[in-house]
Amino acid sequence: MTNDKEALFAKFLDYLHSEQPIPEYLGEPPESANSFDPYQMVAEWTALRHEVKQQGKLLRSTQDALVQALEVTRADKEQLQIRLEESQKQAWGQFEQQQEKLLKDLLGILDALDQACTYWQEEIEALSATSKPKPATQKSFWEKLGQWFPSKEAQSIVSEKSLTSSDLSEILTSNQQGVELIRRSLLEVLRQRRVIPITSMGKPFDSQTMYAVGREFRADVTDNIVIQEVVRGYLWGDRVLREAQVIVAAQGTLD
Repeated sequence: MTNDKEALFAKFLDYLHSEQPIPEYLGEPPESANSFDPYQMVAEWTALRHEVKQQGKLLRSTQDALVQALEVTRADKEQLQIRLEESQKQAWGQFEQQQEKLLKDLLGILDALDQACTYWQEEIEALSATSKPKPATQKSFWEKLGQWFPSKEAQSIVSEKSLTSSDLSEILTSNQQGVELIRRSLLEVLRQRRVIPITSMGKPFDSQTMYAVGREFRADVTDNIVIQEVVRGYLWGDRVLREAQVIVAAQGTLD
C-alpha cells in the first residue's frame, strides 16, 4: 500500500517538472504581456476619484442653479398672481363706481315719477271734492309738468281750450296710470339689481340708513320715530345707495 502511494507521488512530481503542451482551445500564447504596475493602478484610481469629485461638484452646482431658478419662477408667479388680483379688484371697483353712478341717476328719474304720481293723485282728489277752479295765482298741473320734464313736447300739450272737471280728471287718471306703470317697471329693474327702498315711516331713526333733516315736537308719537319721509332712501345689496332724508318726532312742545 505504501509503495503504491510513493509511486503515485513520484508520477505527480514528474508531471509538475515536465512541460505540458498548451491546450488547443487556449489558442496561441501572446507574444508579450505587460507586467502589473501597482503605481500606475494607484495613479489611475486617484485620477478617477478626482474626476468623480469634479462631476459631483458640477452636479451639485447644476442642482443649486435649478433650485434657484425654481424659486425665482415661484416668486414671479406669486407676484403675477398678486398683480392680477389687484388688477381685478381695481377693475371691479371701477365697474362698481360706474354702476353706482348709473343707479343714482335712475333714482333721480324715479323721484321725478314719484312726484308726478303724487301731484296727479292730489289733483284727482281735489277735482273729486270740488269743481271750483283754482286761483289764477296757483301754478297749473301742466306748468308743473313742464318744470319736471322741460321739453317742447310737454309745453305744447298746454291747450288754451277750457276743459271740464270730468275731462281733466279723466286725463289726469290716464296719465297717472301710465306714469305709475313706468315707475313700477323701473322699480322692478332696480330690484333685479338688488336696489330696494328703505322703509322709514313709523320706524325708529337709524343713523346708518337715514339722515334727519328736521325734528318736530309731537306729544302723541314716541321720541325719535320717523314721522315724515322727505326723500326716499335705497339700499344696494348690503350697502346704502342713498340715505333716506326724514323728519323725526321729538317729545315736548315748543315754547
